[in-house]
Amino acid sequence: MWLDFPKRLRSALKCLCCLAQSDQPMQSQEVAARIAVSQAETAKVLQLLVWGGFVASRRGSKGGFHLSAPPDQITTGEVISFFLAKHPPEADGDCPVMRALCEMVAPCQEAFGKLTLASVAAPISGTRLRRRTKGCVSSKETSRVLSGHKRVLHRRS
Repeated sequence: MWLDFPKRLRSALKCLCCLAQSDQPMQSQEVAARIAVSQAETAKVLQLLVWGGFVASRRGSKGGFHLSAPPDQITTGEVISFFLAKHPPEADGDCPVMRALCEMVAPCQEAFGKLTLASVAAPISGTRLRRRTKGCVSSKETSRVLSGHKRVLHRRS
């Protein structure tokens, strides 16, 4: 489960979206400025993305970083799997709150993992945002379930 993305994973997704929106290679400093992440962190993240096969780089005056495949062929799930393979989140299956939360967010995580960079990096409209989250539990449903779990936990204490 990945409720809280590691900072480096968030930076990687931002880098990829930035590159997906660009029609030409970008220098790491340009990417850093656009995504509001330090130049040092951006350089490290871009190198990891090169190693992962998501990004390619070219040296020279017209060089820079670019996606190694079209944005509609790279999914967020692939990127997440690559980054979490080295540092998987800790399981907390004994906690009833975390177990309930895992059940609630699983459909959203599955849907998010299927999104392509093209769909994530595209400008957002109200209709597309609703379509993106189809299958995710509504905030009203989430509140109802979590408040039910709060009542159960409150009774136990």
